[in-house]
Amino acid sequence: RLEAAGHPGGRGNLDTFLVALGEDRGAGAVAMVLAGTGSDGTLGVTAIKEAGGLTLAEPHGEEGTAASTAAALADHVVAPEQMADRILAYARHLERGLDAARDTGTEADGEFLIRIATILRNKTGHDFHGYKQNTFLRRVHRRMQVVQVDTVEAYVEVLRGDPDEVQNLFNDLLIGVTQFFRDQREFELLEAEVVPRLFAGKGSGDQVRVWVLGCATGEEAYSIGILLREHMAKLDVVPQVQIFATDIDGRALAAARVGRYTEAVARQVRPDRLGRWFVKEGSTYCIVKELREMCIFSQHNVIKDAPFSRLDLVSCRNLLIYLNGELQNRVIPLFHFALRPGGFLFLGNSENVTRHAKLFTPVDRRYRIFRRLESATRILPEFPLTVAAERRQAEGGGLLRPRAIEGSLARRAEQVAERYAPAYVVVDEAYDVLHFSGRTGRYIDPATGAASLNLLNLVHRDLRIDLRAALLKAAAEHRTVKAERTAMGTDGERRLVTMVVEPVPGSENPPSFVILFQEGEAVEGESGEEPTPSFLRDEHVQRLESELRLTRERLQATIEELESTNEELKSSNEEYQSINEELQSANEELETSKEELQSVNEELQTVNGELGHRVNDLGRANSDLKNLLESTQIATVFLDNEFRVKNFTPAVTDIFHLIDADLGRPIIHITARISYPELPEDVRKVLRTLGTIEREVGNPETGSRYLARVLPYRSIDNFIAGVVITFLDITATARAERALRESQERFRRMERIVPAFLFTADAELNWLYVNPRFYEHTGLEDGKALGLGWLTVVHPDDVEENRRRWQRAVAHRETFEHEFRIRAAAGTYRWFTARAEAMADPDGGGVTWFGSCTDSHERRMAEDRQRLLLTELQHRVKNILAVVRSVANRTAEGTTTLTDFVMHFDGRLGALARTQNILTRSPDAATDLAELIGEEVLSHAVRDGGQVTLTGPEVRLPQKTAETLGLVLHELATNAIKYGALARPEGGITITWRLYGNGADRRLLLEWQESGVTLLPTAPGRRGFGRELIEQGLVYEFGAATALEYRPGGVRCVIELPLRDPRGPGGQPAEAVDVG
Repeated sequence: RLEAAGHPGGRGNLDTFLVALGEDRGAGAVAMVLAGTGSDGTLGVTAIKEAGGLTLAEPHGEEGTAASTAAALADHVVAPEQMADRILAYARHLERGLDAARDTGTEADGEFLIRIATILRNKTGHDFHGYKQNTFLRRVHRRMQVVQVDTVEAYVEVLRGDPDEVQNLFNDLLIGVTQFFRDQREFELLEAEVVPRLFAGKGSGDQVRVWVLGCATGEEAYSIGILLREHMAKLDVVPQVQIFATDIDGRALAAARVGRYTEAVARQVRPDRLGRWFVKEGSTYCIVKELREMCIFSQHNVIKDAPFSRLDLVSCRNLLIYLNGELQNRVIPLFHFALRPGGFLFLGNSENVTRHAKLFTPVDRRYRIFRRLESATRILPEFPLTVAAERRQAEGGGLLRPRAIEGSLARRAEQVAERYAPAYVVVDEAYDVLHFSGRTGRYIDPATGAASLNLLNLVHRDLRIDLRAALLKAAAEHRTVKAERTAMGTDGERRLVTMVVEPVPGSENPPSFVILFQEGEAVEGESGEEPTPSFLRDEHVQRLESELRLTRERLQATIEELESTNEELKSSNEEYQSINEELQSANEELETSKEELQSVNEELQTVNGELGHRVNDLGRANSDLKNLLESTQIATVFLDNEFRVKNFTPAVTDIFHLIDADLGRPIIHITARISYPELPEDVRKVLRTLGTIEREVGNPETGSRYLARVLPYRSIDNFIAGVVITFLDITATARAERALRESQERFRRMERIVPAFLFTADAELNWLYVNPRFYEHTGLEDGKALGLGWLTVVHPDDVEENRRRWQRAVAHRETFEHEFRIRAAAGTYRWFTARAEAMADPDGGGVTWFGSCTDSHERRMAEDRQRLLLTELQHRVKNILAVVRSVANRTAEGTTTLTDFVMHFDGRLGALARTQNILTRSPDAATDLAELIGEEVLSHAVRDGGQVTLTGPEVRLPQKTAETLGLVLHELATNAIKYGALARPEGGITITWRLYGNGADRRLLLEWQESGVTLLPTAPGRRGFGRELIEQGLVYEFGAATALEYRPGGVRCVIELPLRDPRGPGGQPAEAVDVG
């Protein structure tokens, strides 16, 4: 019987089987995918490849189907009849390959893997030197099995000579299993904890930037996009969102940009999301435009290409597991560099950042979501990562916190250094070191004490005084300053050093400086002795004087700046004094005005006190009236006798376009939102009769319905001062009544149209209702089926099973489903499938079951026919395989080399296949003799040349006879092409046949005669397959009489064959039929 399909999010049955097969058998697993339109099996092919097995696919022309997807993933795309050969060859080589793999050393494999990685880098541009060796070797071994080579060394030679195999290996290395919302719990945590924080504090001018690495065909990028879009729908102010999805596989990126996926997406995405973010086109699902435009797909290699920057979220799931530890340690800091402060990193289940605890902290360690931490030093990555030098990692601390030099600043510093080419240092405005060149070691002599990166504390003590003076002067004058010929003692000698301090161009705010050290000649004299005293003394005095002069200049500049500041302060003080005087005058005028206002205020207070009591009384009355009108939530408008608006409640603005300024205007001048043309006449009638009028009116735009009530407005002294109109909203009631009527009408139409029996029943199987179609089918009178009366038309053999299943469904509150027979009015029984579900009464009145009975008779009969056809197919396949096995054995016995075996076996197998094609086309599983001869002989001859002549009546042969005779004709035709009549233009073949005898003695006489052969053929020295088949096979198998002669004109073969197959279908004899 039919069962419900698997729940969404699961794999198909075939996918589940193939995944389990790959896990169990590894390289011994084989997957074959035939042409079809379903999606079941595509994921399984990927799993088999991951496990190292073989994948085969049938050619298929349709794009977007599971078969075309599998063909793109498969190792070989071949016709079904060639798959068996591929599998046998693979199995034979697999056994040899396993033996070879056991003999291969890890060290030797490592050397060859380096060569393979180099070939891949040269041919594809992608470097796999950092790929995990075990994973890399497993992929290589899988390709070795496919191309059938035994050693890694031999496979290296294959790669060097076959560019296509390089691409195939590259594609295998990129194989990745992906799907929408893979690892559901991780995505749920991402949606709940991370996505809201990505948008926190961002306005319409800001951006949310996401980078998805290894995106493959785009499922993960679109999954994250769906989460972001769903959260954006909840925001009032929405920032811009960009998702950068990258991969090195150009084919996968092309598919991702299209955004078209197979029906498997329906099992991976919730139904509400499937309907919102996908459009179904045929058997595929397409991503909606708004989601596709949010994602930018780009070919990018994280190992060699620069990363994106200012990112809020980086998703790198199941990519790091393919990289070795060294490369992982370089990639993870790269993510830290790319993320904004507080950004998030999303990894796969088997990935972690425990070695980088100073860069990331876990949001949830179980589901591998991490948040970026601020480190002491921001490391600038170098590219490509595989050849980058080891970076110095700052450990951080309270004293050592250098500011990272910007890349542009470093380049400008290098441009300055190129003019001098000595050792150099780059410092900031506080003289803290930003960058060292590689040759500054001899000029560094840190002072004793706490660690510091200030250059004046690091530089050699003999250079500090001159360097400090040069730095001060360069900062003050914004020009290059030289400190020449400063003596520095090191390594037992003293040398003269010239220091050049030059501001870095473009770094004025704040300034940065390049200090270059140029080493000169050595100072004469032994170690520890003073140079010429006068020389040193003069030089030291010059330095002191220069420093003193600089200090005086700075002091003078400070004094001048102080005097200028004092002058400005004096001027400002005078201005403030003038303003103060003006404010005092204005204050005096305000005091006078205040006294006058106080007098007026006293008069007003007296008058106000008299009015206050009256206002309070009126206010209380108005408040009571206002609260009464507003609390009722009933739209009410008050009109005078002239139809003018006197007052209205706020709720009436939903019915009339009324504002406070409309008080006093006639109601007929106010635009109404409802359709109430009878309003003026109703008001007149009420004023005339002093009665009440009720009328149902509606808003045509919104569909709202109101009960309008018009009644007289009576004053306290019972004077009619107008009318009061109230509008009671009855929209919900009206809609409920209309919905009820429509539901009833739909149900009445449905019970007439639906080709099924609809019923309701109680827990005791009593039918409470059944549609008329049941009575029409069974012929029962109306009402006779209620209660248990319907069981009278159920087949007696099915009644008890029906009761038992119903009781179980009621006990477990599960769906009832059962197939049983119901008697038609004509007395015949037909199969029906019944399904019913429980419906709880909202009023607490118990449980009612609603169900249907659908005619399944034709399906049931089709299943029976299908089982019969399968039995027949199994019988035929068994017979064919027996013939193939016999042909293979006889061919192997008659050949000495594998090449000869393949050539002869392929031809004989082709003859057998052609015979089967004829049998397949025949409706009665018999073969026309003329068609059989034409397929086997005319296909080798020149049709227009008339080399072959056929003469004989129409004869139909049973399957077994046709298979054997087809092989005989193939052998004769092959011999004629090689040595006989068909090898010469003047040669010819005459094939004649006739029937004689009756009944069980009926026989076929077939004669093969070649002509035009000038030389007498020499009979073969050994008995080949064709000769044995003619002289022994036909004789033993069918009791035939045969003769094979080699004459001067060519070969002559005569076959006298009884037309009776002792093993026909079903074990019964099958005779040939003469219809000629």
